[in-house]
Amino acid sequence: MVGWGVREPLTACVFSFWENKSNYEYFMDEVHDQIFLKSGQEHTYTSIDVDLFLEEFRIPGSRPDTVSVLQEATYIRTALSHVKKDRIAHFVEMQRKVWNPGMKKAEGMLGGEFARSQKDGLPFLVLTGWTNHQAHQNYMAEHFSGLKETAASEQDVVELTGEQLIVEELWRISPSLHTK
Repeated sequence: MVGWGVREPLTACVFSFWENKSNYEYFMDEVHDQIFLKSGQEHTYTSIDVDLFLEEFRIPGSRPDTVSVLQEATYIRTALSHVKKDRIAHFVEMQRKVWNPGMKKAEGMLGGEFARSQKDGLPFLVLTGWTNHQAHQNYMAEHFSGLKETAASEQDVVELTGEQLIVEELWRISPSLHTK
C-alpha cells in the first residue's frame, strides 16, 4: 500500500506489512522476482530504498488494529527518526507516553505503527493513517507543537525525514480482500 508523495509528487512510497519474517523471506526468494520481471517494473523508477522494520508497538487511534487503519486511511504520514544510541530509551518512552496519547486525541487519526529498523536499530519509523489530509493538518495546527515541546525530540534525534502520502487506491491490497 500507499501512494505518491504530497511534497515530492514523483516519489512513490510502498509499505508492506508481513505476518512474520518467514513469509516475507519466502515472498522475496520465491515470488517477488517473477512479479517484478513480468510487470516491467524495472523501467518505472530511477532509484529505490528498501528497509525492514520490526514493530515495537502499535500507535492507537480510532481503529482497533493496523489492518483496519490500512483499509481506511486515505492519507499516511511517516517520520523516520535516526536516534542517538544513548537516547533510544528516552525516545521510545516519549513515543509511548507523549506522542501516542497526543495523536490519539486528534480527530481523524486512525492509528499506526512504531517500528525499529532491522539494519542497525537506530532509525525508527512512525507511520500513521488519517481519514484525510485535512485531519492531519488540523492535528499539526492544534496538537503537534505542544507534543514536540513535551517530548523534547530534538535531544534524541540526529536526523528526521518524513513523507506525507495520498493513498493510491489501486495500490491498496488488504488481507481481507484476498482471503476466503
